[in-house]
Formats: sequence, structure tokens, C-alpha cells
Amino acid sequence: ALPIFGSRRVSRFACRSLPVAMAGRSVMAGATTALLLIGALRATSAFVASPGAPATMSLRGASAGTASGDMGSNFGACSAAAMAVACGAAAAFSARGSGRQAKTAAKYTTQKILPALSWIRSGVKASDLAPCQLKAVTLVGNDVLIGKTEAGKLFCVGNLCPHIGTPMSEGADVIGDVIVCPLHGSSFKTTTGELIDWCVSPPIIGPLTGLVVEKKNLLIFECREGGFLGGGDIEVLVDTNAKKA
Repeated sequence: ALPIFGSRRVSRFACRSLPVAMAGRSVMAGATTALLLIGALRATSAFVASPGAPATMSLRGASAGTASGDMGSNFGACSAAAMAVACGAAAAFSARGSGRQAKTAAKYTTQKILPALSWIRSGVKASDLAPCQLKAVTLVGNDVLIGKTEAGKLFCVGNLCPHIGTPMSEGADVIGDVIVCPLHGSSFKTTTGELIDWCVSPPIIGPLTGLVVEKKNLLIFECREGGFLGGGDIEVLVDTNAKKA
């Protein structure tokens, strides 16, 4: 929004030049103050005060000449002091302007972060899972869902539905080798992640929500039973650079 002064709206050019105008006004105000100070000291120097006697105007004779000389010297000193004050104010203003920190530069990199696949132990054993049971874990920044089909075959998929990121662990159903999202009923093959149905429930609302998001397959992870002869923790092949990418 553009600032408004009085009844006029200031243009963008005026907004950009506003700090310069304000700086000019500050310098002019400092110069005016210095001139007023010089005038006051000049008027004061016209009076000569002696100890124990009232101040008198030195306007005649030798006293006038002495006062004029003193006034001239005082005026020169005051002028030098005023110039010093003005220069100091200008230098301070310039230092203040130059001392301002520039805007934070955008940081970016052209480095390519390549996938680094590694088998990571999940801490879940195959014997801990019954058919159609699911277990969500996070492995090196990857949210995965380990489970078994109705036939007892082990599988591992991404825990977030590709529609709007609904956690599949919050009530997903496993029917045969198909997993069904608990929110809008999208279904996917647990073996390949292939999309079967997209946002079929609730009626009308589900399909409408599916129109605004591109159809995608479910993310699939390779998994295996650890141990020399199996029976150990389930290991999942994940990208350890997933968070860096």
C-alpha cells in the first residue's frame, strides 16, 4: 500500500526518494540551527562584562574597537565551530546510511544431491505383524508403512496418500494385496503402487476433491527380513539423502 500524506497519495517514485528528501531536510535543519547559534553568540559578544560592574555596550572609542576585534575573533571561532558541527552531522548521517546492513542475499546451490540408497533396520519383525496389519515408522526422514497382505506377504509403501497427504496408518484397509486410503477411498496395489481407484468416497465430495489434484501412484519401498536366515528386523531400502534433496 502507498503512504498518504494529507489528501495526496504519494507515488512509488516519491516513496523511493522519500529517504533522500528526509536526509536533505535533516541537513538543512542542522545548518539552520548552526546559523542561529552563530547569531546568538554574535549578539552576546557585543556586550563587555567586567567583574563587579553591570554589562555595558562597547560602541564608542577604543572600547568599541576592542569590542569589535573581540567580536570578530569570536565570530570567526563560532563560524569554525558551526562548520565543524555541520560537517560532523553530515559525516554522522553518511556513516549511518553506509552502516546499514544490506538485504540478506539469496543463498542457493547448484549442487546435485543424488539418491543414496541404503538398507535401514525398521525395528519391526515380520512375526510382529498379522495379515492385513500395518505399522508406520520413520526411517532417515522417510515415512513408510510396513504391513502384510491377506495372504501374509510382507510389503512396504509410503505412509502418505498421494492425494492430499493423508496418513495411511490412520485407518487404511488392506483387501487382498490392495491398500485403501481411509479418507477418500483411493486404492493402490501394495506390490507396485499402481493406482486402482481415485477418491471414490464420500459420494460427490470425494470425486470433486480428486479433480484438483493430479492422479499419482503410491510410493513403494523394497523390504526384506534381516538376519542370517531371516527372522530379524525388517529392513527397508530408503534414500538417506531424502531430506537433503
